[in-house]
Amino acid sequence: MEQRLRKLLTPGPLACTLAALLLPGAAQAQQVLLRANVADDTLLNYTGPNRRYFGHLYAGAGLVAGPGAADAPLRHGPASSELQLGGRLKRRFTQNVAVVADLRYAYLRYSFDQTAAKTFPSAGLHRSEALGLHQVQAEGGLRLNAGRRGNTVGSYLDLLAWGGWVAGTTRTAADDPAPGGAARTTTTDSGLPYLRRWTGGAGARMGFDATPWWPAAA
Repeated sequence: MEQRLRKLLTPGPLACTLAALLLPGAAQAQQVLLRANVADDTLLNYTGPNRRYFGHLYAGAGLVAGPGAADAPLRHGPASSELQLGGRLKRRFTQNVAVVADLRYAYLRYSFDQTAAKTFPSAGLHRSEALGLHQVQAEGGLRLNAGRRGNTVGSYLDLLAWGGWVAGTTRTAADDPAPGGAARTTTTDSGLPYLRRWTGGAGARMGFDATPWWPAAA
């Protein structure tokens, strides 16, 4: 009887083999859990579209609106437009309130219709005539968000004020040459004294998700 109990309680070769295979795997799994750093998954992220800080570069383009002066009729469309390259920083205070700041380069071009009423920027008529302004601009504003949005830009309204320094000005006029001459003659004047060196304005900008749309008043 005692010998039978001893045989039942003594592990056989198969049981020892299974134990040898299972124990290293269990020990290895336990080591992975012990090496995991749980704090890495709970660190606060302060940067992102809906975090405390968010910065990005951007490029923009817009068309000049409005009829222009009576003695300086504008040619609308791509001929009178503005291009912008800059960077934007947002500082969020609450889910619904943030401030934004921009620093950018802007090139503004005014093209004029060549009609008898035009006397600015020159009295003569040309095939085409345009003014170009190279500007450095700074802008600040208050951003108001609406609704819950996770870590996305969301829907917002920006109330803006901006100012800029006109770093360079040019007037370019193209004329048809005399018969037998070149295909076109272009004249460029720079450093125009009759244009302001400082500009500024106020406006509003609306955005939905990540698509901005901004009308502005100068």
